[in-house]
Amino acid sequence: MNTKTIVLFCITLFLPLSGWTQTEPEEIAMVSDEFQDSFYESLLQKGIENYDKAIVALEKCLVSQPNNATVHFELGKNYLALKQYENAYQAFQKATQIEPKNKWFWTGIYDLSFQTKNYERAMTAVQQLILFDERNKDDLIPLYMATNQLEKALTLIGEMNAKYGKSQERTQFKNQILLATKNQSSDWKELSDFKNYLDANDGNQAVQTMNSILANAQIPNAVKHRVVNEFLIFAYTNPQYEGALENAISVFDSDKEVNVAQAIGKFYQNKNNTENAIRFYELALQKEVGIVETNLLLLQAYTTTKQFQKLAKKAEEGTELYPSQAYFYFYFGLANNQMRQFNKAKEALETGLDFVIDDLDLEINFNLQLAEAYNGLGDFKKKDNFFAKADQLIQQKKK
Repeated sequence: MNTKTIVLFCITLFLPLSGWTQTEPEEIAMVSDEFQDSFYESLLQKGIENYDKAIVALEKCLVSQPNNATVHFELGKNYLALKQYENAYQAFQKATQIEPKNKWFWTGIYDLSFQTKNYERAMTAVQQLILFDERNKDDLIPLYMATNQLEKALTLIGEMNAKYGKSQERTQFKNQILLATKNQSSDWKELSDFKNYLDANDGNQAVQTMNSILANAQIPNAVKHRVVNEFLIFAYTNPQYEGALENAISVFDSDKEVNVAQAIGKFYQNKNNTENAIRFYELALQKEVGIVETNLLLLQAYTTTKQFQKLAKKAEEGTELYPSQAYFYFYFGLANNQMRQFNKAKEALETGLDFVIDDLDLEINFNLQLAEAYNGLGDFKKKDNFFAKADQLIQQKKK
């Protein structure tokens, strides 16, 4: 749904709309060496974000298995990464036509539709996902909000709270709706002015008003976070005002609940502006170096930009700070594979694999990277063993 997978095969490690992770199927019944080689090639190419090459490999798979739903699903993910939205939709739709009872394929349509703001189509996908788990109704709430159906959103929030108990996310949505519909008193006039300045594209006045709001002790931090978020969206299309964001971050230095620099980094990463994401993740780590999530986000950003030396350095620091955290070993191994330091990669990956607990996706990724390391070392028997183990784990996900 609107949560994003930390680990996709080989590299992709992301963080979510309504949460962090969702497991996606990459399950293939191997019918030939050629099919298997092409499918694993697609995983490896997707892992290092060579999406065009991954698509070529998947199209080879379709020659022998034109109705393999998982291959169409993988095609959709690669097209989505390339922002070829219509091709992505056609691929996801084909997957749902072949296997309409596979929830992950409907999730692909949902993610694509939400990202492209096709909210009606996203609602249709959610209705299908509700058949698998009624809790997926939660994903209708932001869709109702995006289409200005605020009464429906509030009603659904009440229903879900009554049935499943309150959640932080629903509470945040409710506060946003109430704030949007609140009669503005004099104390809140600046918020209205701020929104008007943004709508009028008056950046200078918006910056001045934002700074005044951030300095107002009567306005709660939750509202200030929203103000910064709205200004962030404005600054994305008006980059000359980005400097005001760095000034705003200092207001939240004592806020233990939200790392604003990290949140800004996530925004830029979701917009595929990875260089800015890196800048704000690094600022976030200056505030608190030991945040695991921020470190992992930064590692993913280094991977996206193929800064493998920085990736190796930061991942190695992570193995020292968190010696039992498998992800840092994974990234260190991946970076060294890319730099052709296969011995270093092998040693890190074999060490880190021991720390993988109840994380099938990560275990598959480790095995794929170990196969790559042994391939580089010329030990083709072990390469085949690790590929076979990865295949076994993929098949296990089907059960």
